[in-house]
Amino acid sequence: MIEKERLSETDSIYNYYDGDKILGYLEIRLVDGVLDIMNLFVNEDSRNKKIATSLMNEMIEKEDYNKIMLEVNENNSIALKLYTKLGFKEISMRDRYYGDDNAIIMEKVK
Repeated sequence: MIEKERLSETDSIYNYYDGDKILGYLEIRLVDGVLDIMNLFVNEDSRNKKIATSLMNEMIEKEDYNKIMLEVNENNSIALKLYTKLGFKEISMRDRYYGDDNAIIMEKVK
C-alpha cells in the first residue's frame, strides 16, 4: 500500500508499506508547477519488486504538476532505466556532481 504524507507546504513523501513496515519511499518538492524528486529509496532486500515503479506511478497520477525534474548519477543504470521507461528525457549534465561521477538532469513534461 502507498500512502502520501505531507511534510510541509511544498514537500511530501510517498511511503510504500507492507503491513506497518516501510519498504520504500519517494520524497518530492512541488513549487510553481515544477515537481522535484528529492529522493527515491527502496530497502535493499525489497528491490526488483516494482516498488520504485509503483511509487513513481502513484506520484505521476496524483500530483498536479507541469513538469517533473530529477538528477541521477550517470552510473546508476537501474535508476536511468526506470526513469527512461517512465518517459523522462535527459536535458543536461552536471560534471563531477557525485565525486568523480556526473549527474544527469532529467525531466518529464506533462
